[in-house]
Amino acid sequence: MDVEVAKKLAISWDPDIKIQMQSANRTVEQTLGLAKNVPFIFGTITVYLQVHIITDPAYKVLLGRPFDVLTESTVQNYKDGGQTLIIADPNSTQ
Repeated sequence: MDVEVAKKLAISWDPDIKIQMQSANRTVEQTLGLAKNVPFIFGTITVYLQVHIITDPAYKVLLGRPFDVLTESTVQNYKDGGQTLIIADPNSTQ
């Protein structure tokens, strides 16, 4: 998550938990820290995620493989640039 987004949403993070993150362009940058158990709300589904905070990424929030696995997500892309994301609540039948 972009640090500016985290600040705007008043999300705090632990600066003692840092990792090296590699971008798609192969640059490596150290994160600012880890925000724990951040609620992400998708309609009626709330998922609590561990979020690495980074300075000036090419995105605001990047949902990666852990999100896909946790929510058993399915993504469908369309020719017109549209996209549909289907997720399941890991704690219910939704």
